[in-house]
Amino acid sequence: MVTEDDKMPQYPQAEQVRRSWYIAPKPPVPKGWLVFSEDFVLRVLQGNYSANRPARITPAWRLVALAVRGVMGVAQFVLMFLSVVPVASAIIGFLAVHFKRGALGSFIRACYWKTKFEHLGQDTLIEHNLDVWGARGISIGSRCHVDSYIRLRAGERRYGQHGRVSIGDYVHIGPRCLVSGRGGVEVGDFVSIEAGVHVYSASNTLMNPEHPGQLISVSHAAPDGFQHAIESPVVIGDYAVVGFGSLLMPGAAVGLGAIVHTHTQVVGQYPPFANITGPGRAKQNGWRRPPKPDPRLAEATPADDACEQ
Repeated sequence: MVTEDDKMPQYPQAEQVRRSWYIAPKPPVPKGWLVFSEDFVLRVLQGNYSANRPARITPAWRLVALAVRGVMGVAQFVLMFLSVVPVASAIIGFLAVHFKRGALGSFIRACYWKTKFEHLGQDTLIEHNLDVWGARGISIGSRCHVDSYIRLRAGERRYGQHGRVSIGDYVHIGPRCLVSGRGGVEVGDFVSIEAGVHVYSASNTLMNPEHPGQLISVSHAAPDGFQHAIESPVVIGDYAVVGFGSLLMPGAAVGLGAIVHTHTQVVGQYPPFANITGPGRAKQNGWRRPPKPDPRLAEATPADDACEQ
């Protein structure tokens, strides 16, 4: 979880806005070795997954789930074993990337990427054509949805590159996004990164501070001394929304609950609940406020309020 407690004192108005929102306690996420939980399997079998309805839990259904997960456990063990055997790994990897969308494809992808990523939580759906570089530097939480044609970049350890991409729970990353974690990218819980978003934690610049008068290239193919790159972590706080086609540059920080509107270029740090608008270079245009108070807010105790932070 990406918290903003240490930043809140810098933004007293953001703290005031935060207190106008009811922030529900985070539901527990499933944990375990199997890629899909009992609840997930039951929701799929009962046709409740797409409708996002809870599963019906009865003794009979639990026996069905136990049998299905037993078969899945055996299949998962075989797929994960093959995913670390050199030649077989290439075949499983090809299937993971190109297998059509659906239950079987999601299962193959979850098993394969569980062996490659630093961490992959339960009930996370990964769609086809995921392009990964530096899987050991990537961590994805539980109950996320990683859409189609996404590129995740953390860099290869064997080449001395130690970038990192860390994604929380209940996160959706829309199709055709790019997340480059050379300088580090941290995404909180309940975040929506919409289609076509590019996140760069490293980028070439137009000037080398050591030689400001030298004309340099922004091509990464240029030799040393002819280019200059900067690296700085990008942080996206819990409940934030990054709108279609937006661009986050090195050092960008989007606070808890903030909204980045469509086609906005974010450079620098923005407070929690900021309304960040474009198109083009970002600017703050007010705050994300609730249309009316939630009645549960009045029932919250001081302890509950502290937990929400």
